[in-house]
Amino acid sequence: MDMEVVVVADPDEKDLELIEQGVLDYGISEVGGKLPRKWAFHITDNGELLGGATGRDHLSQFYLDNIWVVEERRLKGLGGRIHEEVVACAEKCGCRRILLSTLNKRAVKFYRKLGYEKIAEIDDYVSGFDLFFMVKMI
Repeated sequence: MDMEVVVVADPDEKDLELIEQGVLDYGISEVGGKLPRKWAFHITDNGELLGGATGRDHLSQFYLDNIWVVEERRLKGLGGRIHEEVVACAEKCGCRRILLSTLNKRAVKFYRKLGYEKIAEIDDYVSGFDLFFMVKMI
C-alpha cells in the first residue's frame, strides 16, 4: 500500500467539496433529513445596504452565523428588525431554536435582550476574547 496524507494550505473549493459532501452524506444517512439551506437577510434604505444577517437551517435548528449593522446606524433598532426576520424565517422552516456563537461581549448583551441565553463559554478562546454559545427557543 502506498498511501499518503497530503496537507493543503488555503484549499480551493475543489479541495473541500468532496470531504464536506462526504460528511454531509454520512450525517444525513445517520439522522435522516435534508442538507442545510443558507439564508441571507438584508436591510436597506433607498438601495443602500445598512446591515444584514446570514444563517442556515438544518433539521430543526437555525444557525445564526452573522448579524451586522453599519457603524453609524447601530443602536437604532436595525439589528432587532433584522433579527425579527431571522426568527420568522426559522419558524417557517420548522426550527425549534436558533443557535449562535460570538466573541463580542457587547453582542452578548444584545442577544440577551432578544431572548437568548448563554449555554456555554470558552474562556480566552482567542487572546483576550471569550467565545460565547447562545440559544433562543422559538
